[in-house]
Amino acid sequence: MSFVDPRILRKEVITSALIADVWTIWTTPEGITSFLAPKANIKLEVQGPYEIFFDPEAPLGFRGTEGCKLLGFDPMKILSAEWKAPPEFPNVRRQNTRVDIYFERVEALSKVRVEHSAWQEGEEWDAAYEFFDRAWDLDLARMQQRLSSGPIDWRKPYVPAWHRLHEQRIRDHVPVETPKQRLQ
Repeated sequence: MSFVDPRILRKEVITSALIADVWTIWTTPEGITSFLAPKANIKLEVQGPYEIFFDPEAPLGFRGTEGCKLLGFDPMKILSAEWKAPPEFPNVRRQNTRVDIYFERVEALSKVRVEHSAWQEGEEWDAAYEFFDRAWDLDLARMQQRLSSGPIDWRKPYVPAWHRLHEQRIRDHVPVETPKQRLQ
């Protein structure tokens, strides 16, 4: 019997893109900015920066994964990096989590699996986990859209129809305030 840690957030998608193309969009600033965020600072080396700026106009320290580093990689197979929660989760943001992205060729297709780990216990950690449960769905949908239709236009980013059905919306890893929240 195998044990699956429930505190590891797992997401997976299949794409018809070549594995080399999928690898490139996750490992270069040009690739990341074509689907995940408007700006990035990535250097593909162990302990190199893996900074993704979801909100590049925000004050320094609130833009995205500032200060995060690549923990390791095996070309075309795995990429491991530190990750930060959005500023809405200040206690979680102070402690990096970990994201492992696995790349696998399956017949004529490419499989991408994201495992987001290093979660701790507590109400804010639970809320951040739920946030990323939705955020990774959006990110992987955007990756698929990018691979099939070209780069995301950050002036009007792609949002899949199913994503609009969520009660708590997110925009590029930045929580979007709902009318109910504004009244409180």
